[in-house]
Amino acid sequence: MRIHIISNFYPPHRGGIETYVRNLAIGLIRLGHEVKITAAHPPMKPGRYTQDGVAVRRLRSIGRFYGVPMTPTMLCRIVSVEADLIHANFPNPYNAALAAFASQIKKTPAVLTWHNDLPPVTRLAWAFVKMHDELFSKLYLDKYDAIVATSNAYLRGSKILQRQKEKVEIIPNGVDCERFRPGIPAEDLREELKLGRCKTLLFVGALSRWHRYKGLDDLLRAFKILERRDVRLLVVGGGDLRPEYEALARSLNLGGDVIFAGDVPDRILPKYYAASDTLVLPSKNRDEGFGLTILEANASGIPAIASRTGGIPGILTDCENGILVPPNDPTALAEALRRIIENDELRGELGKKAREIALRHDWKRVASETERLYCKVFSTSPE
Repeated sequence: MRIHIISNFYPPHRGGIETYVRNLAIGLIRLGHEVKITAAHPPMKPGRYTQDGVAVRRLRSIGRFYGVPMTPTMLCRIVSVEADLIHANFPNPYNAALAAFASQIKKTPAVLTWHNDLPPVTRLAWAFVKMHDELFSKLYLDKYDAIVATSNAYLRGSKILQRQKEKVEIIPNGVDCERFRPGIPAEDLREELKLGRCKTLLFVGALSRWHRYKGLDDLLRAFKILERRDVRLLVVGGGDLRPEYEALARSLNLGGDVIFAGDVPDRILPKYYAASDTLVLPSKNRDEGFGLTILEANASGIPAIASRTGGIPGILTDCENGILVPPNDPTALAEALRRIIENDELRGELGKKAREIALRHDWKRVASETERLYCKVFSTSPE
């Protein structure tokens, strides 16, 4: 089968959608399919590339609107690529609409993965989101043969997905359980970061205004409430809000107890999980569609503390592979941090169960489930 996947960006650009697209493409190729990716060019130059055996076409982007790249040649590209199926990704209304209309022009089946609803990041954005959800989305969502949601939890809470629920299939995100695994040596990294014998909390996420919902500010306030000098907070990620978070850490007198590691290359990211005792993902709202870092932590054999919001409850079960806490509540978060830091036995039990759960979400299984959906789409599509 010839599959054309449309993405915002593609690695080395960092993000949940980019991770999803890369691993899905690799998995589909291993199943014998031909996969082509089309994405905006940053952080590389426009052109044709082959990465991990995947053919990637990077189109010139002229900028961003509402956080997504604008690529003027995208429609022509989708129409011109010979494919048996088009697979787009949301939240990118621009690409989702173009892929839907191109599928109608080409009479080619189309699938859309709905990672999360369009986030209203500012007050003004509420009007744009409402206009999209109530008016514009209807023009293109009906044209898709199937929509993938990554969890039942997110499906239940999404008004826009509920209107399309007859065509929604649940296929959770995955994790590379060979790359992220227990036992990766990390003593050198702990020494480099001067972690010593301290317990280490890990946050992994972009520090940009489009990812403010990740809740790093709440985590910093909870860490202040914790008041443990034998614990370090390791922050992995970069973005335009990094100076703001660093200033907040200074205002809270957290000093060297918080380590901002910046962007970390994918090849060494597993070592950061191995150097840590637990992951913390204190997302503020349902803009968090899944929480891939939870699976990465679980595959590494460490539990996660995360907010009971968005798609997180679909992958994290309280007291099984981590601890769920109310969103936007630094005090409750601090108590969960204290509980898991002070109880080595609990942390070990949760970490063991976490690895078992992660093994059920390997990308190989995600690729197989997606292949099954493609076959279903073909069997029901009109000739």
